[in-house]
Amino acid sequence: MTEKLDLNGYIPEGWQGRYPPCQIQVNNNGELLHNGAPLVHPGIIELIYQSVHLDEDGVYYLYMDGKKCQLEVADTFFVITRVDIKDDNLVLTVSDGSKQELDPASLYIGKDEVLYCRVHEGRFPARFQRAAYYQITDWVKETEAGFALSLGGRLHPLPGTA
Repeated sequence: MTEKLDLNGYIPEGWQGRYPPCQIQVNNNGELLHNGAPLVHPGIIELIYQSVHLDEDGVYYLYMDGKKCQLEVADTFFVITRVDIKDDNLVLTVSDGSKQELDPASLYIGKDEVLYCRVHEGRFPARFQRAAYYQITDWVKETEAGFALSLGGRLHPLPGTA
């Protein structure tokens, strides 16, 4: 019979998270780190992207083999790294390598004028990296009511800009 692994020795003193810590951090640029060092193994990175979840209180965690561990995320787990246009739609490149069509209704301006949207069928917020932010400004117009995204002849107001 195998002994049950005691994970208490892996929980840092003073840890206040909901779940045991993964000891994986995600910085504002969407870079995955383990105790401050960049994660570089493509297979591990892919497994993390496939296993990430966001609970109802905004806590990011990994769920693998029936177990949960909490990620330390500076802002959002996913970031937008690039914006391209295709047939009057904006196509976003997400930090996990996926390409997704932007839902203009999901755009919003957050604290410190940071631009966000929803990705992966609206399940996750994503922060625009600086380069992607500047790319999307090609389609942003100032209106009397604030700023709006102009696509296909339609204006989509950006909440938080009035």
